[in-house]
Amino acid sequence: MNKQQLLENFEQYFQVDDANQVNLKVTSQDEVPQTLAELESRIPALFKLSTEMKELDHSMLSPLRNMGDFASELAAFLQAQSRKIDLMMSHILATEQPDEDNIFCDSYGGGGIRFSSEIEYSIGSAFRTKLFLRQEAAAIYCFSEIIAIDKLPSGKFQYSLAFSNIRDEDRELVVRASLHAQTRQLKKRQSEQNKEQNS
Repeated sequence: MNKQQLLENFEQYFQVDDANQVNLKVTSQDEVPQTLAELESRIPALFKLSTEMKELDHSMLSPLRNMGDFASELAAFLQAQSRKIDLMMSHILATEQPDEDNIFCDSYGGGGIRFSSEIEYSIGSAFRTKLFLRQEAAAIYCFSEIIAIDKLPSGKFQYSLAFSNIRDEDRELVVRASLHAQTRQLKKRQSEQNKEQNS
């Protein structure tokens, strides 16, 4: 993808302000996979397993919720069991390569992430990217590229990284996670407003 396509792709999706762990490794453009098959061959097995488990959860639990009260209770029980496995998997993934630099992104969305750093990078810098979605207990392995840089009042730089090479199912997972995060934030805001009105 050229720079303009990456920028358009980034702006196509909304960003949700939510800090999640990210491992970034600077790579040269030559190291970025050029095809989906090449990306697939580079994704560690644990990351593939994590995505497959999330897809199974999503596809299996949705029909149960529409089958009445008993099925809703069964779906809730199965979801709780699934959550336990997800949390274990999330922990394993997050500690997979402890020697790597762990940072927290400022925001994320289906088009990419934003993060702040004192380190100076340039537009077009490429990264091997591991995004750990804490609330979803999921992990994404992809490649991203800096498409914009903003200087913050703190003196740090905020970088916008567009996903330059990501599987469709992983992008869908990021989109779903960002929607869930937005819903949580709206509920929290509503709850705080209700408390203020009642006090």
